[in-house]
Amino acid sequence: MKNNSPGEVQDTDAPPPSGESVLKGIAASPGIAIGEVLIVSDSDSRLALFDVPTRSISSEEVQGELDRFRKAISETRSEITVLKDDLAESGCIENANIFDAHLILVGDEALTREVTEGVEKRHLAAECAFASAVLHFVEIFKAIPDPYIRERASDIVDVGSRIMSHLQDGSTVFLESLPGQRIVAAGELVPSDTAKLDRENVLAFITQTGSRTSHTSILARSMKIPAVVGIPNLLEQLKPGMLIAVDGTKGEVILDPSPETLNRLAQEDRAQRQLDSELIGESSLRPVTLDGYRMELAANIDSTVPLADICRYGAAGVGLFRTEYLFMNEGHLPSEEEQLQVFRHVIDASGGEPVTIRTLDLGGDKVSRLINFKHEPNPYLGMRSVRLCLRFPELLIPQLRAVFRAAVYGHVRLMFPMITSMDELEKLLQLIDRVKSSLKYDNIPFSDHVETGMMVETPAAALMAEAFAEKCDFFSIGTNDLVQYTMAVDRGNENVAYLYRPWHPVIVRLIHRICEAAEKAGIWVSVCGEMAADPRYIPLLMGLGIQELSMSPRSLGNARRMIRALNYLDAEKAAHQALRCSSDEEIRSIFHNLTRDVIPDLNL
Repeated sequence: MKNNSPGEVQDTDAPPPSGESVLKGIAASPGIAIGEVLIVSDSDSRLALFDVPTRSISSEEVQGELDRFRKAISETRSEITVLKDDLAESGCIENANIFDAHLILVGDEALTREVTEGVEKRHLAAECAFASAVLHFVEIFKAIPDPYIRERASDIVDVGSRIMSHLQDGSTVFLESLPGQRIVAAGELVPSDTAKLDRENVLAFITQTGSRTSHTSILARSMKIPAVVGIPNLLEQLKPGMLIAVDGTKGEVILDPSPETLNRLAQEDRAQRQLDSELIGESSLRPVTLDGYRMELAANIDSTVPLADICRYGAAGVGLFRTEYLFMNEGHLPSEEEQLQVFRHVIDASGGEPVTIRTLDLGGDKVSRLINFKHEPNPYLGMRSVRLCLRFPELLIPQLRAVFRAAVYGHVRLMFPMITSMDELEKLLQLIDRVKSSLKYDNIPFSDHVETGMMVETPAAALMAEAFAEKCDFFSIGTNDLVQYTMAVDRGNENVAYLYRPWHPVIVRLIHRICEAAEKAGIWVSVCGEMAADPRYIPLLMGLGIQELSMSPRSLGNARRMIRALNYLDAEKAAHQALRCSSDEEIRSIFHNLTRDVIPDLNL
C-alpha cells in the first residue's frame, strides 16, 4: 500500500470489477460503510424550495393564513430548540451556537412583517408570501460586501426551509432526522452540518469539498463516522437511492459495488473492528519504545461528555481541554463558579493524571453576542484567542480564577493559545499575578503550583521559541495551524489541500527548533494537533524531541502500538536525516522505510 499523506488523493492499482466505478477523494475519517445514498442540498440548491406557484386568497382566508404562518413559526422554534438541546447533551456543545442565531432568525421582525403584509395587503397564501420574503432577504444579504454578513444568507435559507416545510407537507429531509440508515452526500458539509448529523442513521458522509484537516473532517473522526471528502464532480455521478460503498481509510467511494467488492469490504471491515478491539485491550500497556523511551499519551477533549473515554482508551490525563464550548451555548458569559464546576468534573475523571486547560480560543465573531464587538472581515487573522481576551479581560479573568481554584483538587496545567509576541505573554503572566493576588485577598483557596505554558502554532512563535521558553513551563505545538500559517494554505480548502504538507522540510525544522529551545530551557514539549493522531508522524515527532502526544481518545490505540513497535534511537537517527532533506517526499520516504514492516495492520 502506498504511504499517502493526509490530503492526498490515493490510487488503487487494480481496475474495479465490471459494472462498478470508483471515485477517489481524500480519506477524512476511517471506516467502511455500505448503503443507499441520500443527496443533501446545499443552501443554493435549497432555494428551489421557495420557487412555489402563486396562490391568491380571499379576504376571509387572511386570518387563517396568518394563523398557519404563526403555527409554522412556533413549530420551527420548538424544533430548533429541541435540536439545540439534543446536540448539547450529545457532547457537541461547541457547535450548538449556530442554533442560537437560527432561533433569532425565526422571530425576525422584518421577515415577519413582510410576510404579514404579503398576506394582508397582497392576499397571498402564507407559503407564497413567506417564499417571496425569504428570496428578497437572501438577495439583500448576498449583495452586501461584508463576507460575514453575506454568508448569513445560508442561515436564512436553512431556517426558511424549516418554516416552509411546516407550511407545506413537512416532507423536507433534515440532517438530524433521516428516513432510515443512509450515506449522506453533499457538495459541502460545514462543521455545524456535521454536528447535526443523525448519528443513529448516518452510515458515512461524502462531499465534493473539504480536506483531511478541515474542522468537519476532524469532527467526523471524533464521531467515528467514515468520511471521504474532496471528491471532484461527486453530485453529478450520484442518483438518489443508489447503492454505494465508502472506504474512509483509502479515500474511495464505490458506485454500484459488485458482490465481490462487497465481500472484500465486509472482510476488511471485520478486520478493522477486530483491530479496534485489540487496541482497546492494550490500553493498559505503557507507551514505551523497544529501547525504553516513554512517550506520554494524553487526550484532547472539548466537553465533559467523552470523559469516560479517557480511561477506556488509556490516556495519561488530558493534554488539551478546549474551553470554547463554555462560551458557545448560553446567552451569557460563563461565570467563575460555572467554569470551576466543569474543571472539577474533568479533574475528577482524569484519575489524578494531569489536566491541561486551554484558555478561550475563539474569534470575536463567535462571542459578539456576549461582548460589544464588531465583526471583522478576516477573523482568523484578527482579534481572536489571547488577543481577544486581553482586549476583553471579562472573558479571561473569571476563567483564570476558576483554573487556579480548580487546581486545589488535582494536577492542573494552564495553556494560552495563539501567542505571537513576548508582549502578549508578559501581559498574560501579569494578569495571572493579579488573579492570584485577588484570590488571596478574597481568602479563596487556590493552588500556586500550576504549570503555565503556551501553544506554538505560528511561525512567529516557533522562531521566538528560545525567548518564550524562558517564560514558560511547557510548549504544546498546534500542528494544524502551524502548517496552515507556515504554508499559507487554508486547511479546509480541497483546491489547495495538496499544499498542506506536515512532512515539508520547513515544518520539520520549525518543530526541531521548538524542541531545541525547550530542551535548552529545561521545559517539555507536546503536540496536540492532528500530526499527533496519525501514527505515520509519530517516529518523526519522537525523533525530533517531542515528549507528549495529545489526541482524540479513539486515536490513542494506534499511537500506543506504533510507539511500542519502535526503537527511539532509530527514530532519532531518521529525524536527524530528515533535517538535511530538501523535499517532503524525501522525508516521507525515510519514515515509510522505517515503519513499513513494523506494524502493517495499521494501514500505513
